[in-house]
Amino acid sequence: MNKIEPNQRPSLQKGTRGEWVVFLQDVLNGCKCNPLDLDGDFGDLTENEVKLFQKEVGLTVNGEVDTNTWTALDQHEKLFGWQCEWPSQSSLTGIGGADTLENVTADMISKAATFMGNSPRFWGRYFQGNSNEGEYLHNKENKPLHDKQIRVLPISRRTRMVGGTKEQGNEIGSSHAKDVILTFGEDYLASSQGDGLYFFLDVEGQPSLSKEFYLGWSEAILKASSKVKLLPCLYLSAKQDPTSKQNLGAAMRAGAQCHGLWVANYGHQITKIRPWDRDQSAPATPVPCKVLIHQYAGDINNNGVPADKTENGVYDFSQINPFLDDPELVLKRLILPPA
Repeated sequence: MNKIEPNQRPSLQKGTRGEWVVFLQDVLNGCKCNPLDLDGDFGDLTENEVKLFQKEVGLTVNGEVDTNTWTALDQHEKLFGWQCEWPSQSSLTGIGGADTLENVTADMISKAATFMGNSPRFWGRYFQGNSNEGEYLHNKENKPLHDKQIRVLPISRRTRMVGGTKEQGNEIGSSHAKDVILTFGEDYLASSQGDGLYFFLDVEGQPSLSKEFYLGWSEAILKASSKVKLLPCLYLSAKQDPTSKQNLGAAMRAGAQCHGLWVANYGHQITKIRPWDRDQSAPATPVPCKVLIHQYAGDINNNGVPADKTENGVYDFSQINPFLDDPELVLKRLILPPA
């Protein structure tokens, strides 16, 4: 996306609604203000954060966002890993990828490319600290993924525990982060990671995520290694399970970090990658962080159609948000397996 300069942005004030207010709320969050839900409503909370920011940087404190305030927001130091999402009515398609419960093979990569209409550039796989079904096996999967330069999107999977305590979240986060680091090697990750690596907690809604569990899990992810910077993120349904979203927001307001969402909403279950749909990907319950990735089709069988009740689905398909300031940065924060 081309940057929209401060003098080309609309002025905003209390009572304004819409995508530019979402952009403002996200930028305020990026400037380390008190976390605001990205609800597009310039209400009392947003006005208060604007005033606090204006006071901090020496601007007139009026709660109105004009060119001067936009400029100051752009120039302010941001949270590590943050990037903006631009408002736009353009039709853009993001970088495509897949995820599977099964171990990745060259044949699966070929099929996924056929179903999507493009070669996948990332692949979601599970890291759960054991050898149970779904666990990433580097001795089998590194080579086919590396040969096609497909990056691994690591997923922390213990979905039946995410409603638990902070201590449980911390224990699971530590175990799963250690699994990622040992799988690829701490020195390899440190030398190839760029500025950080995303790690997504899998929340399926049964049970819902608890505030306490996410506080513990995200804390453990951030402290996992002195060499490798893991960035806690969250996978969940875009439209269902409001409790998980509310508890994520509560955890973030209590100090937890979430560097972005990977949301599931399948719509028409079409496997071919299509232009990004903001309505399909937007969380029904707003949270204080943006959508990085939309899983737009799921439980697809080996024939490229949704699995019926007599079979298990094999593939899910996703795309990276093309309205991010740098969508390629999301890809760079995933793991290219060693040869």
